[in-house]
Amino acid sequence: MTKILTTFLCVFLFAQAIKAQDANYWSSSYNPAGFLTPGAVIAFNRDSGVMFLNPALLAYSTKSTASINASVYQYGRINIKNGAGTGLDLKSTSTNIIPQMISATISLKGSHPFTIGYALTHNPVITYRVNQQRDATFNVLDDSYSPGNEYFLGQYRNVNSINETAGIISGGFKASDHFAIGISAEGQIRKQDYDYNVSSRALYNTVGLGFPQFSNVQESYTAGYYNVGLRFKGGFAYDNGVHHLGLTISSPLLHVAGSGNLLSDNQISDLITPHEADTTNLLANSRQRSLKVNYKTPVSVALGYACDYKGGQFYVVAEYFAKVGEYNIITPKKQSFIKGAESNEDFFTSEFLKFNDARKSITNFGVGASYLLKPDLMGYLSFHTDFNNISKALYNPDDSGYRSNTGNYNIYHSQVGINVKKRKFNLRTGLLLSYGTTNKYLQTINFDNPNETNFLSGDPGYTKASQFSVGLMLSYIHNL
Repeated sequence: MTKILTTFLCVFLFAQAIKAQDANYWSSSYNPAGFLTPGAVIAFNRDSGVMFLNPALLAYSTKSTASINASVYQYGRINIKNGAGTGLDLKSTSTNIIPQMISATISLKGSHPFTIGYALTHNPVITYRVNQQRDATFNVLDDSYSPGNEYFLGQYRNVNSINETAGIISGGFKASDHFAIGISAEGQIRKQDYDYNVSSRALYNTVGLGFPQFSNVQESYTAGYYNVGLRFKGGFAYDNGVHHLGLTISSPLLHVAGSGNLLSDNQISDLITPHEADTTNLLANSRQRSLKVNYKTPVSVALGYACDYKGGQFYVVAEYFAKVGEYNIITPKKQSFIKGAESNEDFFTSEFLKFNDARKSITNFGVGASYLLKPDLMGYLSFHTDFNNISKALYNPDDSGYRSNTGNYNIYHSQVGINVKKRKFNLRTGLLLSYGTTNKYLQTINFDNPNETNFLSGDPGYTKASQFSVGLMLSYIHNL
């Protein structure tokens, strides 16, 4: 019996540890390549931005300004083809009104001018909600005790919602006629709610009175946490006529506070495993609160160059992100997990209910251009990569537990829009387009071929997944 329980917990639960994850650093429009988004550059672009990703660029803001509103009206769609089996697609759609930024700058005059900026930003990292079901009659259980086809009912549900809110304060000043430096501090609150639920049931095909006996396998895992972190950024800017350079160095996220909760329930009943005379029954359950949480982000270095030409500007940028080794976002307490187990058969939640993460090092690239359409109307166009940072090699192959993310594909972004400039304000608007796809998305469940050997969960394979989103950005910046 110990061998059977070990196999279930290490194989069936481990299916969640090898599933794909969303891990993309430049998905928010406010990134070093978000050329259309006000302030989303690290080389001087004569922008109307209130808050700059490169704090050194604040030195070139000679007027106090305030952003009354910067919102994105966004539609997003994630589609995993045959995600739970043939014809059982997993589709998630969302519509959001994102209050992306409220910010202001205060320019201090004097012999050594200094500009301070502060902002409140919001980034809905992902909103993913899917469910699917297979209700059919086909051969599931071994014919030795259930000859012919069985009635099978499989249900799957997965929810992953992540939101980040940050408060930023920055300062920048000119160290010389061509050189500026700055520093910023960002306090971030990250909240995530994750829910995974799957159940598989097969009725024995036997003749008799009353309701038939059935095999039942169920797994549910719910995790929620908040993490408060702090990170710092140093910025440098060089301005020499038509040529502009920018450099930023961002620290890892320093942990300040956080707390997480876990709820898990796993059941097996009346499942006859191969080469076993008796049926397998299992109940493993845990509820834990106020757990240790520590969400991590890596060191990053960004370098950008902008060149002025008649009527506009050309901009290129790249940012390198260091790797993050495997770690636990939520670490469960070491408590008894299997109910009714003898002491020599007991297992512990800390081995199977971890909520973990790991990331490889990547470099993203972006390019943008602006052109003066009219004296008070500037056009913008940009493209940038958003490479995925998943790496199975960073995970211990013997680990079980759950990964915190959903998508495993590279995403490519485009921005196009205009800026209307008046004496007292700037109005920026445009479209934000994103698309990503992969043919190597690993299923977490496959209702095509459930049987006793795979605990009625099927044999997961690779399939196609894609993500598309379109957003309308509106930003109003008032010159005080």
